[in-house]
Amino acid sequence: MEYNVEVKLLAMTPDAENLAEQAGRLCYASGSKQGSSQDWLQTRIKQGHESLIEHVSATFYIKASRVVTHELVRHRIGSYSQRSQRYVKENQAEFITPPEIAEGNDAKLELFKEAMANAWDSYRKLLEAGIKAEIARYVLPNACTTEIICTWNFRELRHILKLRTAPSAQPEMRAVADRIKEILKTKAPKIFGDL
Repeated sequence: MEYNVEVKLLAMTPDAENLAEQAGRLCYASGSKQGSSQDWLQTRIKQGHESLIEHVSATFYIKASRVVTHELVRHRIGSYSQRSQRYVKENQAEFITPPEIAEGNDAKLELFKEAMANAWDSYRKLLEAGIKAEIARYVLPNACTTEIICTWNFRELRHILKLRTAPSAQPEMRAVADRIKEILKTKAPKIFGDL
């Protein structure tokens, strides 16, 4: 089962691993040994010395449902910019269909499609009746597709990835977190390689 989500790395602290190591080496007065050990950062992280990875960050573009963005913004050590349903009218019915509904049972899928059609039709009719988008949006479902840009430091990203890639995580959120993890393991393996 796969969720139709999109995750892109927009920016990352340049030379992030070296900067994090430099911050950590300062703490131990071992700057002259910078770059001498491939596992130095992982050793510090395993020891619980994670403040050094707060100096580096990554910014992601995510396209997913509002279900996911409601979960993402609960991670308070971050910065968020989300597409507004208050100021931007929804011109097309775009939403995430959970694979758990889409696969295997036509009756459940039809029920879901009917709910989406009714919500979007009600939204359109409210707008046509002169209701502002900020009020009409009350009828829109959490399944609405939205876009968000998120920036987190690496310590918070490690925390998010541990929580949101766990088997108990909400499936769409896990799909987003898994894609973030794949990107970071490639871009900063000394910090995310153990996840």
